[in-house]
Amino acid sequence: MLPAGELHAIWLHWTGADYARVFDAYHFCLAGADDIVVHATHDLCANMRDVRVDARLPYAAHTANRNSYAIGIAACGMANAVPAAFGTAPLTAAQCDGLVAVSARLVAHYAIPLAAVRTHAEAACEDGYFGAGEDERWDIARLAPSDAPLDPREAALTGDWFRARIAAELERLDRGSVE
Repeated sequence: MLPAGELHAIWLHWTGADYARVFDAYHFCLAGADDIVVHATHDLCANMRDVRVDARLPYAAHTANRNSYAIGIAACGMANAVPAAFGTAPLTAAQCDGLVAVSARLVAHYAIPLAAVRTHAEAACEDGYFGAGEDERWDIARLAPSDAPLDPREAALTGDWFRARIAAELERLDRGSVE
């Protein structure tokens, strides 16, 4: 059961670890490569506030400077990933489906605008830390490995891909409630 309260955004991530390791920096971690298990890893209520007012209080710190009133969802995986090779636990289609399904339900429950569902890469592009370096972020800028340099336009297109899939899932959910 989801708690009542205000949440205005969802940030999509990967953990950068194996398929099983979950982190409490996110509200939900999707473990597994094919048979996805959703782990609630942090209390949503902790982010139902302006976390900058008192950062000493616990909250899920998933997206730099964007955690207030925001949900973090991560697919477990992408250990040792670089843009050209997705490492030992590459992002899977089932994980992407899981991110879409969980996001759609949260969007519906909290009336979050679809435009407010974004990837960490999109935030990193806006805030100047996009890339594959030590302190940079590219989750989720691309869905398949490529030798091409990372490009902010690709990050935006990947975000658009997720939002379109979430919109379709919302329509499917709406039809299911009417039928």
